[in-house]
Amino acid sequence: MDVGSIYLIVAFGLLLLSAFRDIEKTKKALKVTGRVALTVLPVLFMIFILMGVIEAFVSKEVIAQWLGSGSSVLSIVIGEIVGCVALIQPAAVFPFAGFLHKSGANYGVIVGFVMTAILIGITTLPLEMKLFGKRFTIVRNILTFVIVFIIGIIFKVVPL
Repeated sequence: MDVGSIYLIVAFGLLLLSAFRDIEKTKKALKVTGRVALTVLPVLFMIFILMGVIEAFVSKEVIAQWLGSGSSVLSIVIGEIVGCVALIQPAAVFPFAGFLHKSGANYGVIVGFVMTAILIGITTLPLEMKLFGKRFTIVRNILTFVIVFIIGIIFKVVPL
């Protein structure tokens, strides 16, 4: 039995427990879950299409050359930049990171991509500037980029 099956069994058991304790709260929770699923599933679907297109047109050798273990630290910066500009929800980051890993990308690149995709969002910059100010937003994003780069180098250098 794989981890996914165990996860589903536990989730179903907790759903049953919730239904026995309070059916109305369980119905509300399922409605919220449905709305979230309707928001996330189209994004995941597009990510899977993107992964298929990349796999069809870009060979694993090219990905491994640019982003693999033999690549320079520039590959981490590339991963970070892709993460920064990716219009991707956090739930879809990990399947794409898994695809990159399967295609030969090193852990430093994957760390750079995942962390910047979640922590730095080009699309959210105007809102962040409005809420926290321009200076704070710029400093936070630059520091995040630099810290993620350092973490990426550590993951690239340290054998896992």
